[in-house]
Amino acid sequence: MLTTKSVTDSPTAEQQRLLVERILSSVLFRKSHKLAAFLKFICEQQQMGKSETINEQRIGTEVFGRSVGYHMGDDSIVRSQARFLRLRLQEYFASEGRDEPILLVIPKGSYVPEFHFRDVKPDAEPSRTETVELRPFEVVSIPKPVETTAPMSSSRRNLLIAGSVVALGLVTALLWHYRSAANTKSVPTVESRFWASIFDPQRTALIVPADSSLIVMEELSGKEIDPDDYMSHKYLYAPPPPGTATVWNALRNSQYTNMADLNLVSRLERIPEASQGKIQIRFARDVSLKALKESNTIMIGGARSDPWVGLYDSLGRFKVAYDSDAHINYVQNREPGPGEKDRYNEIGEGTQHTAYGIIAYVPSLDGEGSSLLVGGTSKAGTEAAAEFLFNPQFATFLKGMDSGGALPRFELLLSTQNLNGDSYHGTIVSFHRLSDSSPVH
Repeated sequence: MLTTKSVTDSPTAEQQRLLVERILSSVLFRKSHKLAAFLKFICEQQQMGKSETINEQRIGTEVFGRSVGYHMGDDSIVRSQARFLRLRLQEYFASEGRDEPILLVIPKGSYVPEFHFRDVKPDAEPSRTETVELRPFEVVSIPKPVETTAPMSSSRRNLLIAGSVVALGLVTALLWHYRSAANTKSVPTVESRFWASIFDPQRTALIVPADSSLIVMEELSGKEIDPDDYMSHKYLYAPPPPGTATVWNALRNSQYTNMADLNLVSRLERIPEASQGKIQIRFARDVSLKALKESNTIMIGGARSDPWVGLYDSLGRFKVAYDSDAHINYVQNREPGPGEKDRYNEIGEGTQHTAYGIIAYVPSLDGEGSSLLVGGTSKAGTEAAAEFLFNPQFATFLKGMDSGGALPRFELLLSTQNLNGDSYHGTIVSFHRLSDSSPVH
């Protein structure tokens, strides 16, 4: 638990500035651009004497790009990110910043940063002063030892030689062990190679959570929104269905996604390889075709909640779809192999609920990098796919795909059974190797 002490002298402005620079350059914040921008903004405002202007509305517009006067009751982006920021600061001061003499905290209920000297607790309470009587030294005459030399016996000589040979053997074995361990560590695992191809330092990794508001708008209007209209934002200017003006306007002016997507984004940011790359998180509505073509991408959700996913359809055979007549989410298998179905329907009848998740590792749209598609027939399906990515089973799966050379592209289908929305079992139903002219090495 971090503690602070009340002192007469607060940290100077220069001490505060240097602390903020160290925090922003740490591994924890280098891979979280939005949290870094959040922290930098409020600290700069505080150091310029503008603490009274640090509020939710201004942070939303200045840091997160919300429109001026946006409705904070419908959009909690600042409050949710503030919680993440407080947790990330605590993690910093417990790890990289454990020796920092100054703490930076953001009190709950406020966005104004505070700087405090760290409370240094002494290891032990100083003992009372005691007077010790020192006695004068006594000079003692110590007789010199008698020097004797005796010839070393042959048996003793043999023992010394044998001991030297054993010691040399042990040293050689230890050196070989540590060299082997060092060589093993220098060889990246197949899992590390996989993530390094997504979070390539030479390319931006664009993470795109689903647009949950799109599904709600389709349900309200009773018709599907054309992907071209979504990508051009034309659908935002359509008149609201009768009796839905308030809700419709809230959906148009807000950015809604689900917790499964946010949890996945948070876990992706903590992957070691992610700290080496350039990450951007974009709401599906704010993405452009140009950005997708210039980046490696991680697309979360199906085409119904993110029409941009449709751009990757030609790269695989599995596709999350929705049957508007039967009101069923399903996975379409466009080229079924032996023993495979052409369609996997989500089953929601009764207490048992079976959902499906998809993971696809495909080339980026420009063919220069890699993209990862993670989706499902429902929240449970997406969670199952996301959980598999961080499960030891995924490393085992990659090893089975790896032939020691290029890591091939693939797609896999998972099924999960859940009760009341809580996933409790996931299995691989099928997987396909996909052709790719530029496999990862």
